[in-house]
Amino acid sequence: MPLSPLPPPSPAELFWQKNKFYLLLTLLSLLWLSYLGQFDQEWTRWLRENRSDQFGKWMGRTLFEGSLPGGSDPAILFVLASLLLYFRSWKSNAAERLKEWRPFLGFIITTTIAGGLGFVHCLKWIIGRARPHLVWDKQWPFSEWYEFGPHYIAEGIYRGSFPSGHTAVVLVPMLLSLIWLTDYKYRKPRLAIFWAIGCIMLAVSMAVARSMSGHHWISDSLGIFGPVVLIAYWLYFDFLKIPQQRAYFRRNKKLPEMPCFWELKLCGWGFFVILGLICWFWGLRSVQLQTVPYLLVLAPVGAVLMTWGFMRIQRLYSGLFDWMHH
Repeated sequence: MPLSPLPPPSPAELFWQKNKFYLLLTLLSLLWLSYLGQFDQEWTRWLRENRSDQFGKWMGRTLFEGSLPGGSDPAILFVLASLLLYFRSWKSNAAERLKEWRPFLGFIITTTIAGGLGFVHCLKWIIGRARPHLVWDKQWPFSEWYEFGPHYIAEGIYRGSFPSGHTAVVLVPMLLSLIWLTDYKYRKPRLAIFWAIGCIMLAVSMAVARSMSGHHWISDSLGIFGPVVLIAYWLYFDFLKIPQQRAYFRRNKKLPEMPCFWELKLCGWGFFVILGLICWFWGLRSVQLQTVPYLLVLAPVGAVLMTWGFMRIQRLYSGLFDWMHH
């Protein structure tokens, strides 16, 4: 008796199959943040009381703020070098090896902008968490990582505590590990593992130093690891489709025809989405705070910016990967 065909998977099953990695990583990230939150004040205060002032200052400073070299400078120089090479890779007279690396360079730049600048600074401005030194020295109220903090746009420019930008930046060079783990030509698993371990150790050192100096709660820094991996993985495999670009290169000995600087253009329109999201939350918080109700006008402004930015991204993105279907 012939076997009856299996029923097609339900929409829920299809969704799980497609997004299970992201869902599991999101769950693990939230659990890790929840665990860290239990010890936020205790661990951060202990690090502050047992601090090394020299270590804290060295890890926090940077050449790019007019200071001496610091712990985040190698990562910043890595990003700047990647940006320069990315621009160079679009030149018609660029070296063939550099042109071949263009998808990887675009991935590094996009992840830096989307994760290190977009995600991190978006949450800083939306959540508005007070830094430890403000809580301890000036009696600002403490808030958990998932709560709205005391900072708000009505006070002017502020620098929220959650999440840590310094820690996110020093994790950027770890993107090379993803390339060395997955690419058919540049696959170097052992190097990828050792490189990732080194980057994580540097990020943990940065987290400790930022807590020692009273600039971040421990969850601000150690809690950023999961979201950074999530953003990088999604950009690499799903949004920028780096493996598909590399497969095209392997078959045709050239990269697919795509608009010049298309990754930066997407990031540019993404800036309006992020700005709109921030404005939208500011507008809604004005209702909660009841002190500056006129700022409610920011909510519709934010909605317009988000909608316009998404439409521009969709318009540019819609035809980018038509070559995959030929």
